[in-house]
Order: sequence, then C-alpha cells, then structure tokens
Amino acid sequence: MATTRIISLHGRKGQSIAQTLRDRINYAENSEKTDGGRLVSSYECSPETAADEFAACKYIYKAATGKEQAPEKDVLVYMIRQSFKPGEITPEDANRIGYDLATEFTKGNHQFIVATHIDKAHIHNHVIINSTALDCDRKFSEPHQSGREVARISDRLCREHGLSVVERPRQKGMTYKEWDSRRKGQSWKGTLQETINRVLPDSRDFDDFLTRMRAEGYEIKVRKNLSFRAVGQERFTRSKTIGADYTLEALKERVARNGRHVEKSILSAPSAHVRKVNRLVDVEAKRRDGKGAGYEKWAKLFNLKEAANTLNFLTEQGISDYEELTAKADGAGEKFDAASARIKQVESRLAELSRLRSHIINYSKTRNIYAAYRNAKDKKAYLATHRNEIAMHEAAKQAFDKLGGKQIPKVAEIQAEFSSLLAEKKELYQEYRQAKKDMIDLGTARQNIERILNIQQTNEKGQDAQR
Repeated sequence: MATTRIISLHGRKGQSIAQTLRDRINYAENSEKTDGGRLVSSYECSPETAADEFAACKYIYKAATGKEQAPEKDVLVYMIRQSFKPGEITPEDANRIGYDLATEFTKGNHQFIVATHIDKAHIHNHVIINSTALDCDRKFSEPHQSGREVARISDRLCREHGLSVVERPRQKGMTYKEWDSRRKGQSWKGTLQETINRVLPDSRDFDDFLTRMRAEGYEIKVRKNLSFRAVGQERFTRSKTIGADYTLEALKERVARNGRHVEKSILSAPSAHVRKVNRLVDVEAKRRDGKGAGYEKWAKLFNLKEAANTLNFLTEQGISDYEELTAKADGAGEKFDAASARIKQVESRLAELSRLRSHIINYSKTRNIYAAYRNAKDKKAYLATHRNEIAMHEAAKQAFDKLGGKQIPKVAEIQAEFSSLLAEKKELYQEYRQAKKDMIDLGTARQNIERILNIQQTNEKGQDAQR
C-alpha cells in the first residue's frame, strides 16, 4: 500500500541557498539509489542542474519582491516521500506515479524532480518541489491540510494503477465515541469542523470569520482559547480539540493566508476611504432553516448595525442614490475584470519566457551529446545511454522552430523582459487588489440597500392592507 508524507526543508545558517539545495537534491538523485540516475525525472528543469535552476528562481524572486527570510525560516523546497508496498510496483511505474502526483499537487506552477529509490525492500519516491513558482514572483502557499491533499491524490493515482492504498487511515486523537458520533452525524465537533471549513475560506479577516460563525448560530468565547457552542449544545467546544489546524493561532493564520481577505496594506492606504461592509442576514430564510429565537434576536441586532454601517460607508464614498451606487459597483467590477485579464496575459508570457530559458540552457548543455548521437554508428545503443539528454535537445529544437524564424533571444534578454514583466505584474496586483476590494464592498452595499428597500416595501404593503 502507498503511504505519503510532505516535509518542508529550510535553509541552513552559514550556507548558501545553492549549496543547501545541492545537498538536498544530490541525496535524492544518488545514483546508487536510482539505478545510475535512470529513475530520475523532472519538470521545467534538468535533473543535473536542478539545484542551480531552483536557486536562480529564488534570486529572481528576491530581486523582484525584495522579500527575504532568515535561513532557518525560509522554506527552500517541499519534499514528498511516497512509499509503495514491496513487490507491488515496478520502479518505472513508481516514478511515473510520483511525477503525476507532483504535477497535480503543484498544478504545474513549480519546478520539481522525482527520484525513485530502489535500495530498500520497498520502492519509494523522493519528490523535491521548488517553493518558488515558475514565474518567480511568489512562493508556494501550502494549502490547508496539504498532507491529506497529497495522500488523496496519491491514493487516487494508485487505485487507477491497480495498487493497494490505506483504506482506513487512523484518525489521531479521536476516540471511538467521537468517531461513532461523526459517523451517525451526531457530533458537535464534526459539525463545528465542517462549518469552519465552509465559512473560513470566504472570510476577509478574523473578525469577519467570527461574525460569519455567529451567523451560523454559534456562541463564541475568545480568551486564551477559542470556544464555540451551537444552539442546543450544553457546553462550549474548544476549537483546539478538533485538531492542530483549529487552534486560535492556526485559524488566525489560515484566515490571513487564504488569499480572500482584504489586505492591511490596502486598508491603510491613504487613498482608500473604506469601511468594512458585511452582508445582511436573511432572517426569514434562517427561520425556515430551523434557527431559534435566540439566533433571530442576534440576527436582527446584527442587521441594524450593518444597515447603519452600510449607510456610513455610502456617505464616506459620496454616494447619494441607488443609481450612483449601481454605476460605481459595476465600474469596480469592470476594473477588476480588466486587471485580472492583464495579469493572466503577463503570467502567460512569464511562463513562455521561463520555458524558453530552460530550452536555451538545455540546448547548450546537450549540444555535444546530440552531435555525438548524430555521428554515432550505433544510434540505438547511444540513444539508450543518453535518452534524456537527446530528448531535451530535441524538445529545445522544436521550441526554437516555433519562433517562426525569429532569432533565438539571449538569456540576458529573456531575463530583462522577465524582470520588466514582474515589475508590471506587481503594480497590476495592487490595482487588482484595490478593484477586488471595491467590488466586494460596493457589491455588498448594493445588496444590503436592495434588501433594505425590499423590506421597506414589504412593510408598507402590510400597513396598506391593515388600513
């Protein structure tokens, strides 16, 4: 059965990034463990120069963003260990599965190598993933519960290849009573975990997350620990008892990195006169869903505060009527779409440049080997020995042919355009974030106003009927 584990590997104090990467990758590519290097594959890099290519991306990232961390805090690569049941798989198939696993997990946005070790009874892969993205402007954002995500992908791939998997992985720290309650759908902890996982990704900050959890009917205590109590529940449940990813600190970190909150840098910008706007709760709908009187009382108070908050926001924005609000909300949406489209164009060009740069490097590195292959009397024997190098050389030639007769650019020229596009993308992201924030705030304000007007119209109709 296949098992997986993901590990973050950091820099070493007093050692360069390039040297640390060489040490990590050389261990994985050890020829004695990988059948002379035959069982090593790679994506957007060459196994022989992977460490230098990984390091180059990191130097570009540092130059473009100005961000740098202490070695012991800087995650240079992520390593996935994927082990298979003895006698169940060939080394070649294991390498292919490891490659597919890394491709799906990284979504093709990061360089990686896959080294299959056969020095032990169980065949296993060492997958080394560059933490810096291919376009060198961001680092890998480790998803929530990435270990489970890796295991999920690995299990699916293994099933597709007819291999065994761990069908019932142990739930660490879960008693039989809790497991049985979750199975029957009667677990407070299970329901709380599902609610947090559903609510958190849409939360813009931690306060917004707590507001949304209250809207789900939870009573909340924030002290040393974070505790929740659902309607009908006798005692509070400390979030940390669900798991390490649900402690107060972990939840704050997850909200901060989910990529959907409004960043502090934008909120504090001098040009941004903003007020956080939350959507009004549909009390009638919640009542139909079975929410009790306590929840209804809280929701009405929440709506009163948010209605006043919405009106204050509109005053600060200088919006005096619904038509103006609609026009500004639509304009913010158009700006967001335009910035998003341009960012995609820039990212596409950055990916092209990255691939072209790799082809130029590979072409230069394999030129002599390919020339020897062309002149070899026994081409099949030579190909068997140098298959990877010849494939890289031919792939580079095909890429150059697609240039349509244009001169192959120099690496320095590619780097100059790459840096220019990175700078443009950085400016675009500021515009993108501001437009996204405006679109969300103005859109929420418009929905709130529409709900308020609808409520007023409904009340007026009821009063007319009474008269």
